[in-house]
Amino acid sequence: MGTIDNSTEFDFNVDENQTDNVQQTEPQSPSTPSSPQSPVRAQPQIPGDMAPFIVLCGPPASGKSMVLKSLASYLYQSGLGYTIAANTTLLNTAKYQEDCAYFDSIIGDPDTRMPNTVDYLMADIIDNGGNVVAHFLEAPGEDFFSLNNAAQEPNIQFKGYLEKVAQISSDKPRKVIYIMLLDLDSATSFRNNPSLRDKYEKKMTKLYNRFVLHHPSRVILLYNKVDIPRQGLWANSNGCSNPKAVIEDAQQNYPHLFFKKKFLFWDVENYSFLPFCTGSYPDDGSYTASGPAYPAALWKEITKQLW
Repeated sequence: MGTIDNSTEFDFNVDENQTDNVQQTEPQSPSTPSSPQSPVRAQPQIPGDMAPFIVLCGPPASGKSMVLKSLASYLYQSGLGYTIAANTTLLNTAKYQEDCAYFDSIIGDPDTRMPNTVDYLMADIIDNGGNVVAHFLEAPGEDFFSLNNAAQEPNIQFKGYLEKVAQISSDKPRKVIYIMLLDLDSATSFRNNPSLRDKYEKKMTKLYNRFVLHHPSRVILLYNKVDIPRQGLWANSNGCSNPKAVIEDAQQNYPHLFFKKKFLFWDVENYSFLPFCTGSYPDDGSYTASGPAYPAALWKEITKQLW
């Protein structure tokens, strides 16, 4: 799995005359419901069913909330027979319930963004028969890589709820897709900080070794904010016009995350790679969602890995 044809893998329709030169740093104060500055962090309650999980992994401000929102809005409008709805059972805090209600209220509006105050959010993928076919989990970036305690990374242990997600200690481990965000161009620039980037790479490698290597799980490497490098010459909000340059940039900065797994006498690629852009974020605080090419490609890859 995961074999990449740099010239044909990405099914994007790109208007090469349109570029988004606006950096994709997510604003700090969208017009969304107010919430406490320091919410109580209760322990997440992971469902005991065997539905697969899709877990968004990345440091703070890497765009996890908006990747989930982009995919949810795409499914709402696609007519494919699937919807995404917030699952209110993960936490019983007032803030979490508010975040769930807000998420559900904006799914139908692609140009409304999620607030930066979201910590946890679990959403169910539901088929047209009303069956929950998978759970989508967003968790705080600090749970995957701590910028506040970067000196201790990559040796900070993963939270216990990730063990429950994977169910790796049971006789029937759960299938999980880990979407690892290859963060390079957020406000805290991993591109310009090789030490931080190396630590993040090692932390994601630990996640892979713990939860993927010997288990029925998969990795999608998601190059988010792909419209930022080269001022939009590689990609814009409509699609990726130079996938070869994008993957080469990712491989140069995160060479060890392009995982391989031994199969008989050969090493086979054990990942999938996708560029992604959630939209444009002008300085005036507005937001315009990207076209459907990015969430459509991500959904196609998710379904290929799950079913």
